[in-house]
Amino acid sequence: MNYALNLKENYSTLQRTKAESISNECAVDKAKKCTSALAKTVALATPFALTPSIVSADTFGDIHQTVMTIFDGGVVLVIIFAGASWALGHRSKAIELLIGVCCGYLLARHAIDIRDYLKSIG
Repeated sequence: MNYALNLKENYSTLQRTKAESISNECAVDKAKKCTSALAKTVALATPFALTPSIVSADTFGDIHQTVMTIFDGGVVLVIIFAGASWALGHRSKAIELLIGVCCGYLLARHAIDIRDYLKSIG
């Protein structure tokens, strides 16, 4: 890079020439566009990557297993958040979060068993 030296009143700074500034701004704009396009692509592709393909999605069990895999990660995040709340002194909120996530996890994990039980008594 070609820098111009500015010596004014015994004060020196390095300044870029105007052409270099313009070319750098164009590079930054291109990088923003690429990053933006990459983020959009990842956001659109992620749900498709996490779901079973059309060929193997012929049963409810495959879909349920995929949803439960994602749900397991969410439960872990809530437990981590509850632990952080506990550490920061919000103990009642942490207990409330833990009870809620445990009950929700048990219901979601045993949804098929509950469905089968309700079918058997009906």
